Amino acid sequence: MRKRGKDGDGIRISSLLERSRGFSGQAPELFVLGKYYEANRQLFPDAIFKINGSTEAAVMAGMDIAMIPEDERNFKITTAADLERFQEIVQKGRCII
Repeated sequence: MRKRGKDGDGIRISSLLERSRGFSGQAPELFVLGKYYEANRQLFPDAIFKINGSTEAAVMAGMDIAMIPEDERNFKITTAADLERFQEIVQKGRCII
């Protein structure tokens, strides 16, 4: 599990976010293509390299961002730990694909 700190020196976490006030997102997101394309186009040539994820451009452009309830079984495999989790799920026969 990753901890997300709200401040610190980049090496140590000095405090944690209030989990009751925060939300996390997971790709893939779904956007209205034309509006999202324009939101990203407005960030060129330099600001596009300063955003921190695919949703940030949409938020900056004032697009309406909706959330749906999470499902812990829905995750993407991007790290060795994610792959190990997936392998464990498959081995236990809990895979839903």
